[in-house]
Amino acid sequence: MNKRLSKALLFFTLSCYASIIQAQFSTDHRQLEEHMRYSKEKDFNTWSVAFGYGPMIMQNDLTSYAVLPDKHWKFGPMAKVSKQIHPAWAVDFQILTGDFHVGNETYYNTGNLIDYSTGIITYINQWFTYPGPMKDKWNLFLKIGVGLSSFRTRVHYTETGEVVMNRAGTSYLVLGYSQDDPYEKIARANEIVLPLSLGLQRRINRSFDIGLETSMRWSIEDKLDNILLGSNNDRYWYTNIHLAYKIGKKDKRHSRWTHRGYGFNVFDKPKKDPLAAEVAELQEQLRQYESKRVIKVDSVKIKHHASRIYGSNNMVSIYFDSYESILDTKDQVDLATIGLYMTKNPSSTVDIYGYNDSRETAEENLAISKKRCESILSYFVDDLGIDKARFTLIPKGEDDLLLPKNKAKSSAIKLINRRADVVIFKP
Repeated sequence: MNKRLSKALLFFTLSCYASIIQAQFSTDHRQLEEHMRYSKEKDFNTWSVAFGYGPMIMQNDLTSYAVLPDKHWKFGPMAKVSKQIHPAWAVDFQILTGDFHVGNETYYNTGNLIDYSTGIITYINQWFTYPGPMKDKWNLFLKIGVGLSSFRTRVHYTETGEVVMNRAGTSYLVLGYSQDDPYEKIARANEIVLPLSLGLQRRINRSFDIGLETSMRWSIEDKLDNILLGSNNDRYWYTNIHLAYKIGKKDKRHSRWTHRGYGFNVFDKPKKDPLAAEVAELQEQLRQYESKRVIKVDSVKIKHHASRIYGSNNMVSIYFDSYESILDTKDQVDLATIGLYMTKNPSSTVDIYGYNDSRETAEENLAISKKRCESILSYFVDDLGIDKARFTLIPKGEDDLLLPKNKAKSSAIKLINRRADVVIFKP
């Protein structure tokens, strides 16, 4: 049982880490409300208490079953207090107690233990590419810790039920009981244990969670059965279903149910910006593109126009061919730069104004300018993963052109009129 469970836990853990290592950067399409997002500046609930109940299965030198006992099932309660340090990390203090009964055809071991342990918890779903609770309802966690098992144990003959004595016949094989009277309780024996746990949580509401936790707890000194022979140390498998109460104000989320930022690791350190290399490459392509361009944009006129129409010249203009709304490499570079600014300034917003060069009817020009606004919005939302709510589309058609209708004679001015202005409003 020990080897099987250990291999299963190891395989599960390695699989999770492998999926993390192999995950590729991609656009974050999550639609999160503000109260769901984690940040250091926000105040979340972090404490919880839980009470549970479940079976305790002893594994020692007298064990006869392979996985689960065929009789003598023993159950015990559990209580724990947890403190969330970060959405991906928590610590807890746990107490559990229960009786145990395990044996073979010759001997059986029976007793009672109280287990005190403290553990470090990591939420596996917070290690994924888009860190946060699965479907905003589920958490999967792994816990390692250290504890103390305070116990009483006796060894009996299976056939008669009598307590076994040592070879000299001078004392009984007991711990936590008198060696002269095996049913007289004395101070409990103690042994260090090392627990490894795997658990699943389900969020019910802002007050309660329900969870399932299973753990294997290895002893250090091989004393739980009072038999110092055998190839493996004693251990016990404890599984419980528990109900957790989240302490704190109910108008706030608990930290373990928040979604972390896409650009930070589980230690809340910024990741290498996945757009940095792409932006650098696009900038080089833009440099080469600009060196070959014939038509030059009159930036002085554009800046003056921006101040007159928008009240600000903090903007980027995107230019299109006739009837087109497709973004080229230069456009993507410019928009990616704005995207980086918006990511670093989450309170900033953008207005997107679309224009056409007035050669068609007013209705057709308005439709073309609308497509240009939507093309830019799609790049920000679908490719850069920025919240759609931060953008306002304002298709203008042939209104507010750089030059009035029928006065834009040169091809350069017509090009300038076939554009979209992306205006940034700083927080």
